[in-house]
Amino acid sequence: MADNIEVAGKTIATDEISSVHYQRAKLIHGADGTNAGDVALTNPLPVDAMLNTGVIQSSGSQLTPKFAVINLAATGTLVAAVTGKRIRVLSLLMTIDVLTGDETYTFKSGGGGTALTGDLGEASAAAAVLVVQYNFSPLGHFQTASGSLLELSLGVAAEAQGSLCYVEV
Repeated sequence: MADNIEVAGKTIATDEISSVHYQRAKLIHGADGTNAGDVALTNPLPVDAMLNTGVIQSSGSQLTPKFAVINLAATGTLVAAVTGKRIRVLSLLMTIDVLTGDETYTFKSGGGGTALTGDLGEASAAAAVLVVQYNFSPLGHFQTASGSLLELSLGVAAEAQGSLCYVEV
């Protein structure tokens, strides 16, 4: 078993596997008609990978990210219902002004509907500002039921401000 073969007086680089020779090739790069050298650790192949922020792929479909402003003085709708669609939250940044303490907040599917999160907040946060941040996740953090609005349920004396990014799936 030997690598490389000779053809017409030239040696061809091969890798012999189970008595079959597979040709080996080295990548080179450069402008047309030039050779900028073999690809190596010190001369990597110049590749740009870019995130397409205009759409998100989901099961072969392209979903357009949408944005909503959060500005609530009481429990309310963050994103209106869309017939036949779920609202999937990809990222969120908001502050909650806790006015009296022992306040919690919950994201819900539908007005007063099913909780998407447990009760969140601090029991002794009177006169505090809570910062809530869900970093970008292409999978989403939570989603409503199909055709349901996204609600933020606030405690009796709390206000919320911020923004969120979502897709309709």
